[in-house]
Amino acid sequence: MFLENQYQIAYVTPDLDQAVTLLKERLGVTGFKGLSSAGPVVENTVTTPDGEVSIGMRVVIAIMGNLTLEVMQPVSGATGIFDEMIVPGQMLRLHHLGMRCDDLEAMRAAHERAGRKVVMEGSYGAASFIYVDARETMGHFLEYACAPASYWDR
Repeated sequence: MFLENQYQIAYVTPDLDQAVTLLKERLGVTGFKGLSSAGPVVENTVTTPDGEVSIGMRVVIAIMGNLTLEVMQPVSGATGIFDEMIVPGQMLRLHHLGMRCDDLEAMRAAHERAGRKVVMEGSYGAASFIYVDARETMGHFLEYACAPASYWDR
């Protein structure tokens, strides 16, 4: 139930440009979409257990069949759940798996019954999302995204 409908693998990096180069040269990943190195930082307001906060991230994605590879570089604001996953000397670190979800509140309740907390929630465009802390069990976060069917036609 918790890992059904996976569509995304997301990594965090201290340097987006170097991470993209590494993925292209060593793993053959192509077709990155999103911000260029000269592009602006994506700013968003999200809710955490500490209240409403702002975050700034540089983000790129590569769509490979039904899988989305996301690479994120925290830049500003309340980026703690991203910053704390970065390991010095490691260019990419698994941050979360992303699952499609029809009912965020039901997923939140199921995780809370299992002892896992929602650490961030918000929206981006047509999608609403929650991040669940699954580090104790899996070593990373889980993200659940709810969006209209047209959102998934990438």
